[in-house]
Amino acid sequence: MSIAAEQDDIRRLVDLYVRRVLAGRHRQVALRGRKCQATIMHTLLGFEVKAGRKRITCPDRITARYLRGFAEIGLETVRIPYDPTITRGVISEVESLLEAIKGAAGSNPAACRRIYRKLRKQLQTAEQEQVTGILVTRRFP
Repeated sequence: MSIAAEQDDIRRLVDLYVRRVLAGRHRQVALRGRKCQATIMHTLLGFEVKAGRKRITCPDRITARYLRGFAEIGLETVRIPYDPTITRGVISEVESLLEAIKGAAGSNPAACRRIYRKLRKQLQTAEQEQVTGILVTRRFP
């Protein structure tokens, strides 16, 4: 996959995250903060995402799939919508874009690190800009 296509997929994922998740009411969930192979486990009380040694309890499978995708790229925190219907509408696009981004790296570990680093940085920057913009509009109507 070319660098232009890789950057386009990253831009589309960041744009989706800003438009659909950060635009509405959301909460912040702490993740592991390192790239890892996250797995979803079904428990008696719902679902858990196991990322390294950390386990994150989830109320439903959609939320678990959402958190697994962002845990695998190594984010420290991720915002998740309060409304589960928004998460349900976003998850298929998020998973397909993440698969395309993973496919761009192939089996090259250096390319994988570079792509994930770029994706993490752009997601964190977009989140900071969105939060700062919300705070500014609340302070100065």
